[in-house]
Amino acid sequence: MRNLIIILSLFIIGCKFNAGNSSVIQQQSAISIPNKKIVQQDSLLRFVNGIYYYNNQLFSGTIENYFPTHQLLSSQTFYNGKEEGWLKTFYPDGKKETERYFHNRDKDSVHKGWWQNGNLRFEHHYLSGNYNGLYRDWYESGKLLKEIVYVNGVDSIGNGWRENGKSFMSYIRKNGRRYGSLNAQPCYSLKNEKGEFIKSAD
Repeated sequence: MRNLIIILSLFIIGCKFNAGNSSVIQQQSAISIPNKKIVQQDSLLRFVNGIYYYNNQLFSGTIENYFPTHQLLSSQTFYNGKEEGWLKTFYPDGKKETERYFHNRDKDSVHKGWWQNGNLRFEHHYLSGNYNGLYRDWYESGKLLKEIVYVNGVDSIGNGWRENGKSFMSYIRKNGRRYGSLNAQPCYSLKNEKGEFIKSAD
């Protein structure tokens, strides 16, 4: 029964998330970032109260950082001085490390990160600065570490596993409270609609 509830909740939340994500795609295509690139160390670039200025004008374009080897370290786009579009970071060997999307300085869309061996490290969904949808982390080995479902910044279901596959976290939120095991510490368990303490086995 518990598994059925979780599956149904994931399905419903997933539908809501996909519907909301369509507006994010529209936002991504609505703003055109000028094809202007500068390096972070440019003496004309200033960062004042969270806003980038270039030669005393609000900056629109791409700011890049490089390793001492001249390999690209990061690239981020801005519009009118604010984060807008993609922030991408790279490992020294050129492999992609992370990619994150921003709209009007807020985290948005799908943020991803990779281990240096190429395996996914995280995949987090955002909408207007809040977690919204699936939040997943992986071990370097490729095994799933954590999976949480968020709706407008509030977690509703969470599961976590040690690398050996054993659960260290499994909960569901009901009426503003989490029920189940959380980080292998005593937590509330949903039983007969009442919160009762349980302790999960390692």
